[in-house]
Amino acid sequence: MADDTTAVLARPPQVPADVARFTSDVLFGEPGIYPDGPPMRPASGHEHSDTAIEEVMLELVGTAGEAVFEAWCAGRTTVRRLTYGTPTSPGRIVGPDASGARVVNDRYRAEDVRLLLPSIVHDLLWSGPGAGHAEEALLHALGAYVHAQLLARDPGLAHLGTELARRQSSLTITLLNSRRPGSATITLVAPDGPGTIPGGAPSMQTPDFWSVPFAPLAADGAPIAPEVRSVLGAVASVAVDGCPAVYSDALGAWCTTAFAGLLTPEVQLDANRALGLL
Repeated sequence: MADDTTAVLARPPQVPADVARFTSDVLFGEPGIYPDGPPMRPASGHEHSDTAIEEVMLELVGTAGEAVFEAWCAGRTTVRRLTYGTPTSPGRIVGPDASGARVVNDRYRAEDVRLLLPSIVHDLLWSGPGAGHAEEALLHALGAYVHAQLLARDPGLAHLGTELARRQSSLTITLLNSRRPGSATITLVAPDGPGTIPGGAPSMQTPDFWSVPFAPLAADGAPIAPEVRSVLGAVASVAVDGCPAVYSDALGAWCTTAFAGLLTPEVQLDANRALGLL
């Protein structure tokens, strides 16, 4: 059975069965990855309280974000409290408001709170608006691993059709398809990769996850904060001294090996199925 699963995961990336699970519109200046999909709208209806944000953090247990959750509980993250509010950058799911406090975008107050978790993981480790490409790629990758694991737990998250569900799934398809040709193993750096969004917008296509232009390369070179290195060590099950100390492309190469086992083949398969990729 394990061999069969690996063989299925090693197949070339397929055009999704339903492109409506991914971004389509130009949203906050960012084109969608499948422009032929239906228009995107945030969820409406019941709006969640600030308390719901903290309660949903428990869902990180058993995921790639568990070490982030533990650091948050211990007061070792850059942010201690999250509430709904209005980020100064309207495209951010979680980000600073006018006072500098980190807030979850009010636009997504009616979304399933589990859909916030990839962005919360990102924000709890984020150094701020000056972050470079390597930092953003790392933190988006961690969020995408978390979302893949949440999809494996509840495939229904992929079928909600809301703006936030589609934004998170669009990062996750990019991660799941970031592989060497003929390999089932997700690798953040795969320059010869077969393409992360098969049949999608050519301008958004990349060979691997690390090639997505998340932020300026010129901003790389900053030291990785001790708290972030501690989380990296826990995620990768290595000593902190074995973790990179600087945000650079070398971090991507390290993650390619260190994160190789974050998703079991079964979870990877279930996440692919949830997104209609097999």
